[in-house]
Amino acid sequence: METQQHSANGSMHHCCFPGRAVVGSLSRCLWREDFWLPEGLAWDDLRSTDHLHYPDPFDIWFYPLVLGGVYFLFCSWIVEPLVLAPLATLLGVSNKRCPKPQPNETLETLYRKYHLKVPLKALIKSSETTGLTERQIERWLRRRYKSQRFNQRDMFIDCGIKLLGHTLFAVYGYSIMFSKPWVWDITLCWEKYPFHTLHSDIWWYYISVLTVYWKLFVSEFLQPGRKQDDRLFMILHHAVTVLLMTFSWTCNFIRIGSLVLMVHEIADVPLLIAKMCRYAGNEAAANAIFPLFLVVWIVTRCVLYPFWIMRSVFFDATRYMFMPSAYVFIFLLTGLLLLNLIWTWLIMSIVVRKIRGGKLQDFRSSSESENEDDKKSV
Repeated sequence: METQQHSANGSMHHCCFPGRAVVGSLSRCLWREDFWLPEGLAWDDLRSTDHLHYPDPFDIWFYPLVLGGVYFLFCSWIVEPLVLAPLATLLGVSNKRCPKPQPNETLETLYRKYHLKVPLKALIKSSETTGLTERQIERWLRRRYKSQRFNQRDMFIDCGIKLLGHTLFAVYGYSIMFSKPWVWDITLCWEKYPFHTLHSDIWWYYISVLTVYWKLFVSEFLQPGRKQDDRLFMILHHAVTVLLMTFSWTCNFIRIGSLVLMVHEIADVPLLIAKMCRYAGNEAAANAIFPLFLVVWIVTRCVLYPFWIMRSVFFDATRYMFMPSAYVFIFLLTGLLLLNLIWTWLIMSIVVRKIRGGKLQDFRSSSESENEDDKKSV
């Protein structure tokens, strides 16, 4: 009996050991000190003390996810039904929605699999199964799509929830950042790196922003009413933001990361207000707020980010850091710069169209293109 037990224990240990070895090998490969840290430093050198507190990777994964769930419930149970929905009714925001088509299990399965882009072979097969013509099936699919698509009220509420998050951490961020010395001397973002202590207010700044972006990221999966390409774009945008913040936290690039947050989030506030005014049918207010958004956007994303932050990233940071993780971070920041340039080009095209007598259109909204699709499908 004892021999069998010893044999079983030995076999179990033999089976588990390779798994542990693989996990240990992957962990050592993932957290290689020569990748993450400046030359000559080890992870033991970055243990928090009574005088220096360093970012903990556990914090950036645990707290934003937990608080994101709380924030999601807060928005769903309190903000939306008790604040934004009554406000939408008060402002007369349209809640007109296309009714659902007659239930059809075969066509419902077809819609879930292909959406509106049904292959001809599948369309013919469905026609034979249901007895409907191909034209009737296409009409059913378009009506099914329109019945779940965001209407004006949905977009108003969606913007209101986003406005709440962006306003909260924009106000909080600006209230704490002006007391930080690296705001006035950006080279302090790199000097004496990585021995930069993480202050409690910056900890809350990062965690609160990530909380909101995790909520936005998950919400895009749970809201099927947005146009598909617009939805995928927003998912990608939120994923890149989460990746950039998580990476900067892990590498303790908190100082430059906080500046990036401070510069980028303020422009969304007037943009979202203008969008809500437009969904409420107040074009005059939207047109009045748009110039404010334009000024804030140009100052923050076209001047401060490239000529203040990115200038320091390219010319100051490389004098202090040469490890691979620093170059990955610089690559991510450069990608953000390119995204800003693309958005700026879209904004300026809207401005030109407005000057020529066109209609003010949000460069990150699909409402107009969806209306065009409706007209084409009639």
